[in-house]
Amino acid sequence: MTNLIDSLGLILSNAYILFCLFLGLWAGLNALRGEGLSGNFWGAMWTATFLGIAGLVVWLLRTLAGEPLRWVYFLYSLFFVLVLPGTFSLLRGRDDRTAAAIFAGVAIFSALAAISATDPSRGIIVLPVLTPTAVP
Repeated sequence: MTNLIDSLGLILSNAYILFCLFLGLWAGLNALRGEGLSGNFWGAMWTATFLGIAGLVVWLLRTLAGEPLRWVYFLYSLFFVLVLPGTFSLLRGRDDRTAAAIFAGVAIFSALAAISATDPSRGIIVLPVLTPTAVP
């Protein structure tokens, strides 16, 4: 069961990184073209937020299973859950070119923070080593 949770955490981590990176690129291209943000972008933003929530739940499951994870990763997970809706709230739902540029910066920063959080050399979290095992 723990291996399944570890694998799920790794998949959700990678999905969040890629989702935020492409979300930032999408918003940045819209800002460069002088366009605002559409309803499609808001749906994608909430999808990224739900990925952050799923990552937080996986972290809680790993902690409850007895894994010695550092609490700083809990703060990272809270940041990933709150950063995009918080930006939306601070901008009061604006969807103009300036809001697109701000969301581009926030989403790319969030992707880079997620990369930093999942880097095993930093010791923030310990990602499982997933090696295939031969089945006789």
